[in-house]
Amino acid sequence: MTTSGVFDVTQLNSLRDAHLDWCAANSVDPKSELGGEAATYLLQAFNAGSRSSDQMIAVLDQFVEERASRVQLGSSVIPSTSDRLPD
Repeated sequence: MTTSGVFDVTQLNSLRDAHLDWCAANSVDPKSELGGEAATYLLQAFNAGSRSSDQMIAVLDQFVEERASRVQLGSSVIPSTSDRLPD
């Protein structure tokens, strides 16, 4: 982000590419609710210091893997709106 808090073209392209690549690799419609959540987590990864598409995707994949490891069949629903990326 620039000092004015606005993304430059390179940063926007990197975020967009990461989103589209992750969605394609996971058979997710980028405009779906899950696609929107993925975009949110990618933005959080960017804000945490990940700059390349590969770095952001790796952080999102790690988050998804950690979250999935806690899921057990028959357990109650896990709310996703309050989830945050690990520090």
